[in-house]
Amino acid sequence: MSNGALATTEQKSSGIMDMSGTTMDMAARLADMSNKLDLVKTFFKTQMIKDIDYGIIPGTDKPALYKPGAEKLCALYGFSQRVLSKVETRDLATGYYLSEVTVQLTHAASGIIVADGVGECSSYESKYRYRWVFESDIPKNIDKSGLVSKTFESKKTGKEYTRYRLENPDLIDQWNTVLKMAKKRALVDATLAATRTSGMFCQTEGELDAWLDSDEIPKQERLEKQKPAPAAADEKTTFNPSASGGMITIAQKNKIHYDAEKKNVKEADIEAIIMAEKKKPIAELTKAEASAIIDWLGKVSESDLQDLVIDLAMGGGK
Repeated sequence: MSNGALATTEQKSSGIMDMSGTTMDMAARLADMSNKLDLVKTFFKTQMIKDIDYGIIPGTDKPALYKPGAEKLCALYGFSQRVLSKVETRDLATGYYLSEVTVQLTHAASGIIVADGVGECSSYESKYRYRWVFESDIPKNIDKSGLVSKTFESKKTGKEYTRYRLENPDLIDQWNTVLKMAKKRALVDATLAATRTSGMFCQTEGELDAWLDSDEIPKQERLEKQKPAPAAADEKTTFNPSASGGMITIAQKNKIHYDAEKKNVKEADIEAIIMAEKKKPIAELTKAEASAIIDWLGKVSESDLQDLVIDLAMGGGK
């Protein structure tokens, strides 16, 4: 075998020069890729729900894939997932916990491994390590002047309020949440790699919407998408539904808690808002009332929702 032939063989075996056949083969693969991209585009428009399957991470202008969306994409592609490895670091004295998880995706029908994803999470991330409290919640033995604080102005009342940062004394209680977050991140990482959709989430929100909408959605629907979300002052018109029978379901209650938590509002706080507005606890809502609240939570901004929590804490609620 000549040196030239040997070089060609080595290049092909390494994949450097492997063009996998003729121009017709490449054209067929290109057509297949285009068809898959169109299918994913249709899937996003019809199945992916903003703020549940994907959404904007605070502080950025680009969408991120969430765990429910990753699971939907895996179902579309026929992928199954398993935890390939889990490495944990624990410190009972400080409450420090680090979880590093690797999730592997396989094609369910053939068993072929398609991607590995890695996710990491620590109890020392700020959202787990610290709590933001009002002055009245600061323990008496702590000097507030030595705490990190933030001052805000309520959009609803114009009043200023200050919150102080405290170390979370119950970090060990967060360990299971941290582990689940690491698994979520690993799954999303693997899904983006396996489905080749990472490029979709490198666009800004407007670019992604424009790409998904194109000219295939009727003009009126596109106009509806452009309508601004209601401000807190509009909540009265979206919070109250028409009368309807049946009591709130467990799924609706979980959805209310889930949507509120995504906007950094605790279960107790969203239930306090509901109690102040509806004059009854969440368990006594009707299905129609619960549906109206879910719709409202999907439209109200995080800052306006936080304002309602603050108003109640300051005695501004009903």
